[in-house]
Amino acid sequence: MAKTGSVTAQMKDLLDDVDENVKRSVERNARDCAKGSSASLKSSSPRKSGEYSAGWTTKKMGEADYIVYNKEGWKTHILENGHVIRNKKGDFGRVPGIKHIKPVEEEFVEKFFQDCMRDKI
Repeated sequence: MAKTGSVTAQMKDLLDDVDENVKRSVERNARDCAKGSSASLKSSSPRKSGEYSAGWTTKKMGEADYIVYNKEGWKTHILENGHVIRNKKGDFGRVPGIKHIKPVEEEFVEKFFQDCMRDKI
């Protein structure tokens, strides 16, 4: 058992303080990146369907876990990856995807890591 003024106790207090600072920094960076990516997706999403481009939002799932999703979720996969057009006679063709989610994801993942490195985590 360590004494109150011992080096072990002082190191434990110091490491606990560093741990709290790291948690706060990661939480702040995750929140900022989630909100930024949501705003970026609102501006870069295809405009043909107004509800789709306006439906991007964030949801907090844990201490520093955020999900960015669209309320019109079923459309995200179809718009990003394309889909088959069918008529009464069978396959008619394929609509190409509009890559608008992947670039934003890559940008904000990189931004998150850069912000964490800037904060010296």
